[in-house]
Amino acid sequence: MLMECYVDDSSDARHSKYYACGAAVGNHDQWDWFDMQWSHETHALKMPFRATDCEGGHGQFKNWPKPKRDALMGALVDIFLACKLFGVAAIVPVDEFRRSFPALRDRDAFFLAVTQVIMNMAHIANLAVFKAEMWFEQGPYNGMVHQVYDSVRALNWKPARSLGGIHFEGKKLRPLQAADLIARESFKHLDNLGVRKTRIPVRRMSDILCFMRWTEPALQRLAANGGPTNLMYLANLDAPDNAPQLVHFWKKSWAILEKEKPR
Repeated sequence: MLMECYVDDSSDARHSKYYACGAAVGNHDQWDWFDMQWSHETHALKMPFRATDCEGGHGQFKNWPKPKRDALMGALVDIFLACKLFGVAAIVPVDEFRRSFPALRDRDAFFLAVTQVIMNMAHIANLAVFKAEMWFEQGPYNGMVHQVYDSVRALNWKPARSLGGIHFEGKKLRPLQAADLIARESFKHLDNLGVRKTRIPVRRMSDILCFMRWTEPALQRLAANGGPTNLMYLANLDAPDNAPQLVHFWKKSWAILEKEKPR
């Protein structure tokens, strides 16, 4: 069976707070049903849906009143829930990353988030006895993302064998718009934490989301073990009893997937 994973990223305008990488995940039938419903709700848009523009009233949403934008967001969350998709995101705080890896560039924080999401997709697919096919939005870092993907696939690590192909498409591909929503909500959740109430879309989808935030102790531990390119360390991140843990928000029980795997 095939698990289709669509991946996008989110950050603030200056890339000074967090890099978030989010994945929207489901099987082929779920995505077929999603595509029909999402097309119905967004057919009037002149451009592909982007959560940042919808939230802030920018771009094609410039003249939309807030209640209308909120209604569209609510309808899109309804689709996500009705199709029983789920979302995973890895979030890397930029300041903590800089302190832990002073010799690396800020964009390496983004690639750490990407690497973690790819490895989580492999892990989930392995649990469910699926093959994971992944789609990313086309962009300037396609080659580097592909290189990360190939490096994970080449690992002597059982879940790596669950990775199938990798694809790069434009935002007209509707499942990538869903991934955009997941990535944006994961970024906003961390950015708002302790300052504002949890956003309505996150509250509504809390049972089907898993957000993972890197902590500074975990980043420093990674730095002491070869850094972000040490993929086997990342594959066994939680193995040592004293390993610093990532902070999880609404962690989905992968045991559900284990029960659903084909006999």
